[in-house]
Amino acid sequence: MGNGDILSEGRNGVIVSLDKRNCLAKALDEVKTAFPKDMENDKAMLIMTMLLAKKVASHAPSLLRDVFHTTVNFINQNLFSYVRNLVRNEMD
Repeated sequence: MGNGDILSEGRNGVIVSLDKRNCLAKALDEVKTAFPKDMENDKAMLIMTMLLAKKVASHAPSLLRDVFHTTVNFINQNLFSYVRNLVRNEMD
């Protein structure tokens, strides 16, 4: 499922909450091949998640609220430790 498919299904209200996280994870896996191989996986996933949310906001603003919640849930469930470590490192 490409990014355009995700937007189309989101606009049509087809994707349910659990499936949204799965669609996001699948889209990120597809895009991950474009990132440098030496980049830390969690860092790449966080960057891609935020970029995808930004892209949706600019192309489909009506989906922003839904995409924001899905993005936050995805980060909390998959990247929470990485984000927490980033914050700790910045505070040191």
